[in-house]
Parts: sequence; C-alpha cells; structure tokens
Amino acid sequence: MMTISNKHKKISSKVLILCIDRDDDLGIKTPIRTPVIGLKNCQNAAIKLALSDPEEADANAIFAAIKTYNELIKKGKQCEICIVTGLNSGGHQSDEKIRNEIITVVDKTRSKSAIIVSDGADEMYLLPVIHELIPIISIQRIIIKHSGALEETYSVLGKYLKMLIFEKRFSKIALGVPGIIFLSWAFLGVFDLLNQAITVTLGILGLALIIRGFDLDRLTMDLPKLQLSSYVRLFSIIGGFLVIIVGTLFGLSNIVTSGAFSQIFSNPSNFFSSIPELIGLFTSTSLVFIWTGFGLFIAGGMLSNWITNKNRRVIRGAVVLFTLLFLYFPIQQFAYILIGQGNMFTFISSLVFGLAATFLTVIFLYQRYINYPKKRRR
Repeated sequence: MMTISNKHKKISSKVLILCIDRDDDLGIKTPIRTPVIGLKNCQNAAIKLALSDPEEADANAIFAAIKTYNELIKKGKQCEICIVTGLNSGGHQSDEKIRNEIITVVDKTRSKSAIIVSDGADEMYLLPVIHELIPIISIQRIIIKHSGALEETYSVLGKYLKMLIFEKRFSKIALGVPGIIFLSWAFLGVFDLLNQAITVTLGILGLALIIRGFDLDRLTMDLPKLQLSSYVRLFSIIGGFLVIIVGTLFGLSNIVTSGAFSQIFSNPSNFFSSIPELIGLFTSTSLVFIWTGFGLFIAGGMLSNWITNKNRRVIRGAVVLFTLLFLYFPIQQFAYILIGQGNMFTFISSLVFGLAATFLTVIFLYQRYINYPKKRRR
C-alpha cells in the first residue's frame, strides 16, 4: 500500500515541459508529426529542425525546453517533455489543433502542471486556452539575439500585411488600385503614351490625396445635410477661391513675361535687385482678383449670418469688407511705386484717406447698429 501511495504521489506531481510551435515550422521543415512526447523524440525533432533551417527560432525553443527538462530531472522532479504545433495558416483552426494535442499529451502523461516554452509573442495568446486544460506554473520565452519588442513588431506588421492582402475592403485599395494603374500603363505603353499616362496618374493621385487630406469626400456627402444659409457660404468660398486662383495665375504670367524675370535668368546676380519689381508686377496684376475673392468670402459670410439673424457678425463682416476696400488703393499705389509708375503723394494720401474712412465706418456702424439698440433696450 505504501509503495502504491508513493507512486501515485509522484505521478500526481508530474510537470509537463510544453514547447509550442504555433505556425508549425516543425511540420513544414521536417517530416515529424506532432505531438512529440519524450526526451529522445524531442531531441531528434530539435536536431532535424536545426539541420533543416539553422536560423529557425523554434529549434532553439525546443533545445531550451530540453535544458529545462534536464534541470528538473537533476533536482529529482518528475517531469515529461513534449512538442505541440498548430497550422501554418494560423487562425482558430491552428489553435484548435494545439488544444487537441495538449489534451492528448495530458491524458498520456497524466501531468498535473505545465511549464510553457515558446520562441515568440504569438504563443502567449494561447495561455488562457492552455490554462483551462492544465495549470501553468511557469512561462519561458526564448529570445534569440534580437529584441522581443522587435519580434512583436514583425508580428503586428505581418498581421496588417495579411489584412491588406486578404480582406476585401483593404485589398481593393492596396492591390486593386495599383493593379489598375500598372495595367493602364502597360496598355498605353504599347501606343508610346507612357509619359502622358504617368503624368495623368500623378495628377489623379494628387487630386485623391487632396480630397482625402482635406476631408472633401465627407464634406460632399454632408452637403444635403447643410442648413440653407450654409449653401450661400459654400458658394462664396468656392467662388472666392476660384477668383483668387485666376488672379494668382495672371500675376505669375505677368512676372514670367517681364524683362526683370529674363534678366534674372541671364544674370542670377540681379535676383535681389529685381525682387521689388517682380512683387510690384505680381501685385498690380493680381490684386483686383485676389481682393474680389476675399470680398466674396466675407460677403458670403455676411449673407449667411443675415439669414440666421446674427446681426453682430453681419456688422463685423461689413467692417472687414470696408477695410478691405479702403486698403485696395494704398496697396495698388505701393505696387505701382515698386515698378516705377507710382506717385508717393498719391500713395500717402490713399493711406490717410483709407485710415480716416475705416475709422468713420467703424464708428458709424458701431453707434448705429450696436450701441444705439442697447440704449433703446434700456
């Protein structure tokens, strides 16, 4: 009775050294099938895997499990060693295979606790599943000459790459769009139109980046949900933006066709001396368009605020609009002076007149539409 009791005690305290290969490198690179149970069988599996691929981290994990097994045996512990693997495809089927193999090993060895040995972060996700089958007393993660964080990074990158390739909502953009582009280039290259195709493609990509970067696609989807007053503001913004673009193009065209621009190309040392004239040429040509564009911005905001009865904002917009108008003439004279066609007296007079007119406009609007209504309410 005593002998049987001692034997039962030893068996009940048996520790299982469990080496997990979740992506089944052992099964792919060797003909060995799992579960592998016993020291000699595990040594044979480790040697074959290392000879098949000397850089394989799972081989090092198996050797680490063997080392742990030998250390426990020297201490007089009852233990067993085994290797279980999943599937190379991963996923729930791989985890289910590992679970079934662990159940088989636990039944055969009658182990009551386990030490987990693994080479990476993926196997750590299986701990809750393993813990349901056998208590875990220790976890050994084998890191071979590189950072564990780096391995986790590779794991995350691999998951995202699989997502881009196999999930339809991502693969349409990651694979479908480049595929259409390359196929179009190949087709147009047959007709010697490859340069034009690349130019058009870059333009389309640039437009797509602008639309996504400025959230224009969502803005377009939200257009039907806008308030009535917002359509006035939207029209004024788009119209003002287009007028400013036209003015900028006219200004740049005037610079390119000027003599000062030609002198810079012929003699780069004239660059700094020609800058004032170039600024004057650009401003004198584009000022009316740019100021009109800004005026559209402000007028659209005023009309939108007037529709929604935001009178204070309307008055503020009117002040800005008049200020913009009174600044037009001084800036125009300044541009004429830079190109040698202006008059200093006219420039100073327009500044003084603009300042006085702005001051009187602000006082009148404040007294008439802001201060006076307050007195009447009192």
